[in-house]
Amino acid sequence: MEVKQKIDGNSKFEFIYSLLMLVLGFGVVACFLVVIGFMIYVFNFMFIIFFLPLLIGIWVSIFRRSKDGYDTELHEKDGRKIMNLIENICKKTGQKKPHKIIVTDGSEVAVTGFFRKKVIIGMVALRFMNEEDLLAILAHEYGHFANKDTILGYFIYRIQYFIEIQKSISYEGVRDWSISIIYLFQLAVYIPTYIFFWLFSKYFLLISLWYGRCVEFRADNFASNLIGEQNFAEALVKYCIIADIFDSVVPEHVLHYLKQDKQIVNVYQYIKPLYSKENIKHGFNTVLSNKSSWWSTHPSISERLELMNIKKVDIKFDPNLKDVLENQEKYEKEASEIMTYKMDYWLRLVALAQQGYEVED
Repeated sequence: MEVKQKIDGNSKFEFIYSLLMLVLGFGVVACFLVVIGFMIYVFNFMFIIFFLPLLIGIWVSIFRRSKDGYDTELHEKDGRKIMNLIENICKKTGQKKPHKIIVTDGSEVAVTGFFRKKVIIGMVALRFMNEEDLLAILAHEYGHFANKDTILGYFIYRIQYFIEIQKSISYEGVRDWSISIIYLFQLAVYIPTYIFFWLFSKYFLLISLWYGRCVEFRADNFASNLIGEQNFAEALVKYCIIADIFDSVVPEHVLHYLKQDKQIVNVYQYIKPLYSKENIKHGFNTVLSNKSSWWSTHPSISERLELMNIKKVDIKFDPNLKDVLENQEKYEKEASEIMTYKMDYWLRLVALAQQGYEVED
């Protein structure tokens, strides 16, 4: 109850802060679009020809959805256990069922959506967390739905995505050096654009992260009230350990085999031995010792436990693979193939870049 009072006491300030943050973000985006429109009006077709990538970047950042990696919708016949867990949470909280349940190749568990709500669950969480743990983590995510965090989060994401696209396009516009009038004209526009959006990205990120950490504390409070503080705290730490080991260890193994022109058919079956007692202990110490900074999107686990007044967590980790989905092996092999393809792609890009440097030398 103490946590709830702390968070609710800041609700008015949070609303004003969030409103000003959106006004600032969309105001800068609007001003940038006005400047671009003015330049098109003045330079006509010259601007369109020389800076077509910038115009494409504007279109992509506003209208296109970013998609990276394995991302597939879970259907009723293959995910009855997950559906039942979410239905249980919906009944307890009075929230509606999500429009989609998405399975990804990683470890994340998240919610998103402006009008159509989505629940995103990483294959690693499905593989190593039991139903009680999944219920606890999903309760936290449903706290975001209950507090309507995904609505403001959607707008923040669109602003940040717009900024990152403009930075990327501006960098690409001047990356390859050449001596020409066109290139000098590009320098005059792309370099100031890149510098402006780089500085603005840092500033906007800094002011938006306060809100991001605030909603995480609030969602923790929601889950604690729903299933108990101790139960939620232990599930949270366990989830973070699972994710930490996967994100830090698994890429090395996949890349090791790729360098030998080999491929792991089912990454999730393969990684079971990696969740040994030693790795679990190391992951436990890492998760609890990590500290958040100004640039952290989430508060540290130790901060979250402290706010819940949790002094001790007892992790009972079962490394045996869970069979949560009806057709789990099919999903795992599909996700493994996409994950391996992504890593192979980046490995080849790095190799090509290194060859380029060797030729220049």
